[in-house]
This record gives sequence, C-alpha cells and structure tokens, in this order.
Amino acid sequence: MPFDLLNKGKLIEEKLTEGANTLANLGIEKAQEVLAEINLLLELLQSAGYGVSSLDFELSLPPKVTIKLKTGPLVKEEKLSAILHDYAEKKVVTTIVASLIQANRLRSSVTVESLQLEEVEILLTTTPNITLQWKDKDKEKQRAGVAA
Repeated sequence: MPFDLLNKGKLIEEKLTEGANTLANLGIEKAQEVLAEINLLLELLQSAGYGVSSLDFELSLPPKVTIKLKTGPLVKEEKLSAILHDYAEKKVVTTIVASLIQANRLRSSVTVESLQLEEVEILLTTTPNITLQWKDKDKEKQRAGVAA
C-alpha cells in the first residue's frame, strides 16, 4: 500500500509539472502576441504624433504593459480615427486608440493655469487603463532656469 501511494504521488507531481510547463508556454505565446500588437501600436501612435517615453512589460497571465507617451500639441482626432478604421481587427490597437480619443477630448478639461499635461500613461491589463498626468508649469520653468 505505501508503495502505491508513492507512485500516485509521483504521478501527481509529474502532472503538476506538466501543467506548469504548459502554462509557462501559453504565457510566452500570449506575451509574443501582445508584444507584436504593442510594436504596431507604438508605430501607429508615433505616426499620429505621440512620442513614446517608456515601455514596461511584465510577464504574467495576462501580460501587463505600461506605455508612457510624451505630450505635445494635441494629436488630431482624424489621425486616430483613421487608425481605428484601418486596424479594426486589432483589438489592443483599437481599444487603446479609442481610449486616447476620449482622453484627448478630456485634455482641455483641466483649466488651472499653472498646470500642463505632462504625459499619458497607458496600462494594459485585462482592462486597459489610460491616465492623464499634469505637472506644475512653474516647477518646470524653475528647473530649466537652474539648468541654464
């Protein structure tokens, strides 16, 4: 009887190891799919007028991606709408671009004279999240004066 339990234990261990390896392989495949769409997304956003200041990729199920976009003159909604139309089959691209259109519409909602939009942060997880971040204009001027 103890010998039989030992064999069952080894079988369970083998099945767990096999399952873990399968999950790891699925994670790598999913990560590669996501990175392919992220590369396309970044190219499209740059062509629309955004600058990319950073990209962070966290390997997990699902993968977590953080993109920070530099701000500048308002990106034209027509360019973003064209991307939506041309890449309608790309779920990640269309979700992010549609959210950026909404974010651009909200951009002028903060009217405090001393603040300016610093960056746009895109967090891709199960549900994408876009954060607009403003900074104090005067602090930026002070930093520029000290650096000069």
